[in-house]
Amino acid sequence: MFTNKTPWAVLLLLWMAGSTYWHVCQIKQLCADDDAPSPGAVSATGATSAFTVPGLAFTDGSAASFQSSGHLAFAKSGAAVNPTGVQSLLDSLSMYLKANPGKRMQLTGFYDPNEQNPSTDANLGVARANSIRTYLNSLGIPDSLFTVQGEESTSLAFTPTGDSLYGGVQFSFLNEVVVKAPQEEELAKSQKFASIFEPMDLYFNTGKTTYIKTAETAEFLAKTRAYLKENPDQKLVITGHTDNVGSDALNLALSRKRATAVKTQFVNDGIPARQVIVEGKGEAQPLASNETEEGRRTNRRAAIVVQK
Repeated sequence: MFTNKTPWAVLLLLWMAGSTYWHVCQIKQLCADDDAPSPGAVSATGATSAFTVPGLAFTDGSAASFQSSGHLAFAKSGAAVNPTGVQSLLDSLSMYLKANPGKRMQLTGFYDPNEQNPSTDANLGVARANSIRTYLNSLGIPDSLFTVQGEESTSLAFTPTGDSLYGGVQFSFLNEVVVKAPQEEELAKSQKFASIFEPMDLYFNTGKTTYIKTAETAEFLAKTRAYLKENPDQKLVITGHTDNVGSDALNLALSRKRATAVKTQFVNDGIPARQVIVEGKGEAQPLASNETEEGRRTNRRAAIVVQK
């Protein structure tokens, strides 16, 4: 006997749609209706506070103003940006930058100290800034127009469930901000070559995987290349290190990735791959205290030395 199954199919579709809405909009709090306040939010430490989705606003002096009632969204400990609530603003920004090619911007990413950094960037703030930079690249804005930096913050706007946040990246035109001194450059320049048998630390610019080259690193590379050519059984050891932000396992993996990136660059510069050993120590061998940003910056490095 024929039975009309249409009502059941309709009910099934309605149930699926309702479940999807509840998960995305009520649990994840990632819907574009950013004007509606949420009942409360929790910080990454679990503290509850009154919560209103923050708006996004910035200016280029008196030349242009950009405003949105919504904001960028990120998962907790996540770098991938959800730009749904501010797509119109980002479209306007891309048109403005295309019409004014001399403009440059600084993107400052923020992260809570209790979040983990799953990326290979110096910190989660840098990774978030790089994520929105990549999105703007997809709108036709060249990478050269942006500088990125990351900053720790304990006042991020997490959603009531604590697994997502609104904000996470600040936009500033460079003629309106004082760009922080590139401390990594200073750390790199402080390294002096003494011998290929004495460890030398390499540092990286924020958001980059290539180490900062100096006259000292060039001398180390040249003498190491010559020595290894004459001594094919000897090895160059590259050891990656991290700060203590994130889990031990994650930092161990990140430190090895950093060392592997250096190996690739050294091999491209003429060091035989078979004569390079890669190690990752994670946060186990800090040079400075991890209680300060300066100390954590010092600890994010790769050490190079030729085995005796």
